[in-house]
Amino acid sequence: MIFKYIARNISIRILMLIGIGVFAGGPMFARPLFKNSVASTEIDFIHTDDPSVAFRMNEVGRERKEMPDKRSGDGDDALFLENVGVFELTYSDGTIVEVWASPQLESSAALYARHCADAMAKLPHALRSQLKHVVVHFGNESAFAEERGGFFVVYSENIEIRLANNDFEETVFHEAIHVALEAEHARSEGWLQAQKEDRAFITQYAEQQPKKEDLPEFALFACTYFKHPERLPQRVQDELAQKNAQSPEVSSAGYGHLGADCKVAL
Repeated sequence: MIFKYIARNISIRILMLIGIGVFAGGPMFARPLFKNSVASTEIDFIHTDDPSVAFRMNEVGRERKEMPDKRSGDGDDALFLENVGVFELTYSDGTIVEVWASPQLESSAALYARHCADAMAKLPHALRSQLKHVVVHFGNESAFAEERGGFFVVYSENIEIRLANNDFEETVFHEAIHVALEAEHARSEGWLQAQKEDRAFITQYAEQQPKKEDLPEFALFACTYFKHPERLPQRVQDELAQKNAQSPEVSSAGYGHLGADCKVAL
């Protein structure tokens, strides 16, 4: 599974954090380098024209669906909506994911389903195959994932903002990491031990919520390093190259596997 070696090889995470300058010349408890991985770095980790998996989108119809929403109150009645637009996405690698679009989106439901479909087409198979569906609401709230249910939730106006800033593919990647890997790895012995030993985080977001956000925040940097290192700042590239050269046994045992797993991610 993608990133299984991060959880099992503590040295990978330590080297990555050293490599991006978290420890460089500073105290052990260094401040994070970025506020968050997607919206505050100005790094275009995933490009719109990057290779993607082909897919077919089929409009299934209107159904009653469970549609979790940050703005809703508690209770089962608040979770369900009638006349939800259902779209089935069939990718050429055999994965099938549905998009459930709020009735408030009306005639634009297919457009937002297409935006989600395009972004998911750039995910590696091991991430996309763990997704059951995507919920799309009208409005402007940040995305969130429900890893146990196998889905994530996005909002139409926020999608437009993220698209304009070239951040939507990264947002989908981040939420897919939650769904595919969080339950198994984010609280695993290996990952928690890595956090304890290196005592630093790539982003403030990861530092504030280490048990939930550290893994997806880290994953975007790690996968970019293996597929498109030139998209990272030059000082990050130089430091990572140096650490790889200094620790070839870690590079071979951990980085190599991770890089192979990431070959279709970006």
